[in-house]
Amino acid sequence: MTELDDPLGVHDDSASDFASTLDAARRGDGPAFETLYRSLNRRVVSFARARRAPDPEGLVNDVFVRVFSNLSDFEGNEEQFNGWVFRIARNVLIDGARQRARRVQEVLGSDHGEVPIEQPGPEDIAAAQIHGEELLRHLEVLTTDQRDVILLRVVADQSLEAVAASLDKTVGSIKSMQRRALQTLAREISRQAVSQ
Repeated sequence: MTELDDPLGVHDDSASDFASTLDAARRGDGPAFETLYRSLNRRVVSFARARRAPDPEGLVNDVFVRVFSNLSDFEGNEEQFNGWVFRIARNVLIDGARQRARRVQEVLGSDHGEVPIEQPGPEDIAAAQIHGEELLRHLEVLTTDQRDVILLRVVADQSLEAVAASLDKTVGSIKSMQRRALQTLAREISRQAVSQ
């Protein structure tokens, strides 16, 4: 683009940068993959920690394996890409919880009668220090969808549209869930403040 095409200098190169990075990643370019990974890695780890994933870094690896395996199917801009990645992250979390529940049921149904006890790992301890156990306890009063809306909006810094895409809901329902979640959190914090 020349100055004649954009006399005020208002053209945003970030959209074209994202599109070219995405195209390069689709062609198998390693540095382009790395750029996409680095753009969301920390936010996906934070989301996984806040959702109490047993292995947040492992979850991020699983998420990006799925992302890169399905990259040719993705169509959209950077914001839509971010929402798509967080939808995959949420699905990986749900799949992992289901697998853990099945393993516990298998152990409970075995002749050994032993139930595995999960000890907190270093990731869990770090998550508690970063996000604060008090904050996580407050979030536990929310429904899973409400908690995900708050985490995606605050921790992952996603727009309403991206959160709606991640959770496969309308923007209106995301606004409503966010409002109800914040009202519930306000009541919970007030209740705890009164009782102390």
